Amino acid sequence: MLEGKAFFLLVTILDVIGAIILFLGALSPRMRLYPTWHRIGLLAAVVGLFAQAGRNIEYMFTGISPSDADLPLWALKDIGIDIIAYTYAGIGIMKWLDSRKQSEPPKKLVRKAPSKPTPVKRNVKKVE
Repeated sequence: MLEGKAFFLLVTILDVIGAIILFLGALSPRMRLYPTWHRIGLLAAVVGLFAQAGRNIEYMFTGISPSDADLPLWALKDIGIDIIAYTYAGIGIMKWLDSRKQSEPPKKLVRKAPSKPTPVKRNVKKVE
């Protein structure tokens, strides 16, 4: 029984550390460079990781798997990662489709013959 609780303790510690890292990363000034959906996905994953850690702690103390059928916040960790992954996949597909549209054979360019240089007219006065 101790081995199972040691595993849940390890998973709980990793969930909390991962949630803290993601939370601090999502709030860093460099994240302003990323789109809003990326930050929303990270923050949803943070909430989900903390909820999962809470479920693990409850299981470690009671030995009974908690029932959270009403509001399974732990699913937010999966939903947050899905938001990020699916949006990046959508962006990649859109870029791929745009590149296919642009890869049509280019029209043949007709080269113009080089033009002759025009002589420069100078305003020269005739001396008499």
